[in-house]
Amino acid sequence: MMRAQGLSTYTRLIEAALGELQERGFKAARLDRIAARAGVTKGALYHHFPDKRSLALAAIDDAMGREISALWIQPFAPGGDPLPRLAAGLACYIAAGAGGAHYALRGLIANLAARDPAVYASVHERLAHWRKRLSAHLARARQGGLVRSDVDCDAAALFILSSWEGCLEAIRHADPTALPGCGQELLRYIGSLRTDTHKAMVYLPASPGARSAGAPFSPA
Repeated sequence: MMRAQGLSTYTRLIEAALGELQERGFKAARLDRIAARAGVTKGALYHHFPDKRSLALAAIDDAMGREISALWIQPFAPGGDPLPRLAAGLACYIAAGAGGAHYALRGLIANLAARDPAVYASVHERLAHWRKRLSAHLARARQGGLVRSDVDCDAAALFILSSWEGCLEAIRHADPTALPGCGQELLRYIGSLRTDTHKAMVYLPASPGARSAGAPFSPA
């Protein structure tokens, strides 16, 4: 159910658009249904968004921003060691597999980009923004002695985000069962960023033949 109470018109439209797009795809999505779902008039919708494309782009940008913030930025909140928090959160996403919202979001992006290739430019711009933020957080963790002093934080942030996006593309296009194995290697890389003093436990997702979710291992 739409969380209409207490949300701004803009936020209600974004949430309604995301739901409509995920259920019907860009071509079949209709602005009148989105407006009704948000509990606003079409005039109010057009006050914020001139057309369906601009609304779809805003909805994708919002959803991707919330996902990346939850997965890659919030674990670096002050207090404690961020890498185990990051790894544990990632393991939950991996466990969700193709049933997770992160998977549906990539399908939505591809659906829209098939009709408008410029969409990928917008997505890449946003990923570049989040990569800079992740790099800055890694640098602060390095200064605090929680990340190895020889880690290139810009390169590490690029590798982490690119690997995650690549994992999601792999399960969407090639092998729906590839995410646990791909994710485990990404978790292993994240574990390798730790200093010897703090190198301890990161978490593996559940997968056939692997440790259960939450099972610790010491990265080599």
